[in-house]
Amino acid sequence: MIKPSEKEIIVKYLGKQPSRSIIPVLNKKRIFNARGKSFSPKSIQDIINGKTENFKVETQIVKIVEAAQKIENDIESLKQEVFNKKFL
Repeated sequence: MIKPSEKEIIVKYLGKQPSRSIIPVLNKKRIFNARGKSFSPKSIQDIINGKTENFKVETQIVKIVEAAQKIENDIESLKQEVFNKKFL
C-alpha cells in the first residue's frame, strides 16, 4: 500500500500524471490487470492514492521512481561539476 508521503515522492519525480510514464513500463514488462489488459490511468491512480493494493505494480512504480531519482541526481552532480569549476 502506497502511503501519502510516498505519493508525494512519486509525484515529485514522475509529475502530476504519473500513469503516463508507468503504464508503458508495465506493458513492456507484461504486467497486466486481472482481465489480461493494460492498466488504465484510473487504476494506476487508485494504486498511487492507496485505494487499491497491487504488489507487482507498486514494485514497478518504486523502480521507476528510483530510476528517475538517479537520473535527476546524475544531472545535479553534472551541473555542480560543470558550474562550480573555477575558471582561469
